[in-house]
Amino acid sequence: PPYSLFSLVCMGCSSSRDAETPTATTRASATTLPCSERDSKRTARSRRHSRRIDVPSSLTLRAYEELGETSELRAGSLQQLRSELATLVEQRVAGWEDLQRALERPDLWLVRFLRTRKYDSARALHALRGNLSLSRYLEGLPARTGGAKPGAVAAVRFWDLHIEDSSVRYVLDRRLLATVPGRARDGSAVVLLSPSSDFLVAWGRLGVGGFTLAVLKLIEALSLEPRTQLCGITVVVDLRRASSALISTSLRPDMLRLTERLASLLGSKAAFRVRGLWIVGAPWYARALVNLVRTFLSSKLRSRLHLCSAAEDLHAAVEERLLPAGFGAGGGADEGGAEASFEECLLALQRRESSTRTSLRSSSSSEPLVWQRPRHELSPT
Repeated sequence: PPYSLFSLVCMGCSSSRDAETPTATTRASATTLPCSERDSKRTARSRRHSRRIDVPSSLTLRAYEELGETSELRAGSLQQLRSELATLVEQRVAGWEDLQRALERPDLWLVRFLRTRKYDSARALHALRGNLSLSRYLEGLPARTGGAKPGAVAAVRFWDLHIEDSSVRYVLDRRLLATVPGRARDGSAVVLLSPSSDFLVAWGRLGVGGFTLAVLKLIEALSLEPRTQLCGITVVVDLRRASSALISTSLRPDMLRLTERLASLLGSKAAFRVRGLWIVGAPWYARALVNLVRTFLSSKLRSRLHLCSAAEDLHAAVEERLLPAGFGAGGGADEGGAEASFEECLLALQRRESSTRTSLRSSSSSEPLVWQRPRHELSPT
């Protein structure tokens, strides 16, 4: 059904909150099952999720040409990745509890790392562990990071986050992060970040770590779509409303260390393919920050970095009608980009099998994009 993506997001992110946190003994028993029984459970789970992780038939050839993906390679690589995770859990390596949680995720969650690393299981495992390490780093950021007042920040745990969590809703309701109900010209999904003084308020309320975790959780929701796993994500950072106070806060040493960690994630440990990084309308007082961020990026990402002074320059990558108002005359008029919620945009991305260049003109669906919570979705409480 059209809401299957949201079910996976909410079930994958809130299952750990709906049940008591497993003790070490419970988790250990899960990893000491007989090999035959464990393998049979993995096989059943793989079959159950196999249809969900298939790329659309129109993109099968592209998946083979770019990633070398076949159903046999995918199944074998997933089995190998799960086996390596189970081994690390049994050896009780540092952070094994997080690896156990990762092992319990559905195939659709794990295959992101394999597709991003072109089915190199060793690199996929390295990227997965890097993501988990970053999450722990964000959870442990001091309350004073970014100048927040001590004691005013509530603790946020990555594994407990889901799309209806209060911190995630805070980011969405204020449109600090958004997406569009269609795809960029290269077929990638689009993430819009709009730094402004509202970021300072969010950092004070959620903490810099909690805010960043909420943003990463939303990007994770986008990356659970198989088409997006293949075509990647285009990240747009709109700095036209960035205040001097926001820029000066971002230049603090503790914030620069965080920026460097995030740049490392995008460069070598991301669970999605970065198709482009667009920085729009950076004011003169933000040039030092932009230049610093550029040095943190890998050479591959620097080649995909685009600095544009006018929002209209972004139309080379994303059709104007998909963008919110303010990115050109009539922006968002055809597709409702200015009003569509994050959930409605996810539903639109899930419905369309081809890239924006072709599917937005030929789509036969005339149903309104209204997202309804599935009845069987796990309660966030």
